Amino acid sequence: MPIKFVATCLTAEQSHECKSLGIEVQTYAQSYGEITPDCVTDFSIHCFNSYALEALKNLGVKRATLHPELNLAQIRDIKKCISTEAIIYGKIPLMKMKKAFKAAKLTDRTGTDFFLHGDKIYNSVPIFMADKLNEVEKSGVTHGRLIFTDEPPQDIPAIIKAYMYEKGVLKIQHAFTRGKFYSKV
Repeated sequence: MPIKFVATCLTAEQSHECKSLGIEVQTYAQSYGEITPDCVTDFSIHCFNSYALEALKNLGVKRATLHPELNLAQIRDIKKCISTEAIIYGKIPLMKMKKAFKAAKLTDRTGTDFFLHGDKIYNSVPIFMADKLNEVEKSGVTHGRLIFTDEPPQDIPAIIKAYMYEKGVLKIQHAFTRGKFYSKV
């Protein structure tokens, strides 16, 4: 069954672009204190297994984002008692900081740029799984999340097109990662 695409956007312009292309822009419960009936949880809730998913179901959660540290085999093996989603595009937050910053770049000693926004430092390269959607779909997730951080709004249509229609035909002009989807445990 094809997955449904949802997005997280950091700017109003990105949200507008996603909505104009028929992509739902979702907000997420990011801590246990934010969990309410019919909410959708972020990966920061740390949903790693069937037991966590069952607990979230008992709290009335509508859909849970599975933790990005899970590989495709682990995702497939989770008993999905509620709808689930996986992050299939974008830069994921690596850490939180005490001090909040406006959008900026942080360069490490190797010259790698990391995106900073608010109190989060994001990965230097996005996850890209458009050309592997069949494998993601076989894992049983119902939704695929696209995270837009520092992408210019004019780049968003090509990214969404690669996922929705072309199954990865987009030629990424920069480095990307497969996240942990193919990692050995």
